[in-house]
Amino acid sequence: MIFVDLEKAYDRIPRDVLWWVLERKRVHVRYIDTIKDMYDGVVTSIKTFGGATKEFPITIGLHQESALSPYLFTLVMDELTRHIQEDIPWCMLFADDIVLVDETKDGVNRKLELWRNTLESKGFKLSRTKTEYMHCEFENTRH
Repeated sequence: MIFVDLEKAYDRIPRDVLWWVLERKRVHVRYIDTIKDMYDGVVTSIKTFGGATKEFPITIGLHQESALSPYLFTLVMDELTRHIQEDIPWCMLFADDIVLVDETKDGVNRKLELWRNTLESKGFKLSRTKTEYMHCEFENTRH
C-alpha cells in the first residue's frame, strides 16, 4: 500500500483543463460561465516588509479557501484518472491524497508509476517527501 500526496494540488490545475472537465461532466453552461466569472481576471499582490508588490494575474489553479474548490478538484481528479482507477480498496482518492493498494510492492510501484505519469502529464507533481509505503499482510486477514 502506498499513500501518495500531490504537491500544491489546488495550485496546479490548469484553467483550460477545469473548463474541459466541467463540459465533459455535462455541467450546465450557466454554471460554467458563473465559475469562469469567478476565475477570469483575478489578480493578486504579495505583502512584504517593503510593502505590497504590483498586482499580477492568477491564471492557474483553484481559489484557496473557496467552498467550491474541493468539489472542482474532485471533478478534475476523477476525470483525469478515470481510465486508471480501480475499485476500492485498490485505489482510493480523498482530496489531494491517493491510496494505491496491491498485494506486492512491485505491483504498488507499477501503479505508482502509472499514476505519476498520468498526473505529471497534466501538470501535477507527486510529493516525494509525503509519499509513504505501508506493508500489509493481506493473506493473513479475515473477512
